[in-house]
Amino acid sequence: MARPSKLLVHPRDMVLAVLRESAVPLTAYDLLKKITPLGVKSAPIVYRALDTLERAGTVHKIKELGAYVACNCASDHSHHLSVLTVCVGCKKVNELHDHTVIDYLDGLKTLKINLPETAVIELPITCTSCTKMA
Repeated sequence: MARPSKLLVHPRDMVLAVLRESAVPLTAYDLLKKITPLGVKSAPIVYRALDTLERAGTVHKIKELGAYVACNCASDHSHHLSVLTVCVGCKKVNELHDHTVIDYLDGLKTLKINLPETAVIELPITCTSCTKMA
């Protein structure tokens, strides 16, 4: 039987709050550093929280960076498909809310293309800030 937790806030809620406050994507170990003062002491707790949040669609994993971001939309689109832009220069991530693109990609199902239940598409870009610096 699991020990009762002494934490006042569930680790899942801590992780989500930190990601929502962050201007940059965070790795699981970045998250652990930020919530250790709140009583979370091990990486598996953070990974379990991230897994739960990712399945719920409130967090997206950016495979290119090995990091996570909080979903920045309320009910703008369904979470079975998310399109993220990732700047190759500064690593800034934005969630694309262009329904034309999302609807087109979602429509691939009609071509008998088997898409996974949930998908995150990462588009490498150069943001305007990085373009100005070049």
